[in-house]
Amino acid sequence: MADLIPKPPETISASVEQPSAETPKELGAMIETVEPAAENIGSPEGPKVDLESVDAVREEEPAAEEPVAPVRRAPVRAVAPAKDPTLQKIENIMGEDLTDAFLKLSPEKQQQFKEKGEETASKIRQLVESAKVNTKKIFDLIRKWMKMIPGINRFFLEQEAKIKTDKILNLRQ
Repeated sequence: MADLIPKPPETISASVEQPSAETPKELGAMIETVEPAAENIGSPEGPKVDLESVDAVREEEPAAEEPVAPVRRAPVRAVAPAKDPTLQKIENIMGEDLTDAFLKLSPEKQQQFKEKGEETASKIRQLVESAKVNTKKIFDLIRKWMKMIPGINRFFLEQEAKIKTDKILNLRQ
């Protein structure tokens, strides 16, 4: 089982050095055991390896002084980038008083509503940070986003969109 663990680069370079054969006959015998396996590489059955010759070569390799522990890598976790504080404030203002309506939506609609809300919040942030703020565009974006809620009262929608627009504009000051 220990033979299956890959060796670190230090031990690999030590084992790649010239084979320690006392006589040229031993060196020739080692080469002959490897060459027949190379002939079968292109065959459809795959290369045929003589296991006895492999074991003989392993026995000749010097044993490592210390056992090498396998390298474990920490799992990679995706870290969400920190949101802009202004964007977070805008999203909080947009989400006020909509918790009940949001929870009544189906999970698919909730996901769509959330994605559209984040998109709308980023557009509003761009409008707020511009030199000239267009209140009508902010109001229209919020109203269009809130229209995704089924069965919402038109007057409630207009009133909430106006309140949210005013709160967002107060953020700028």
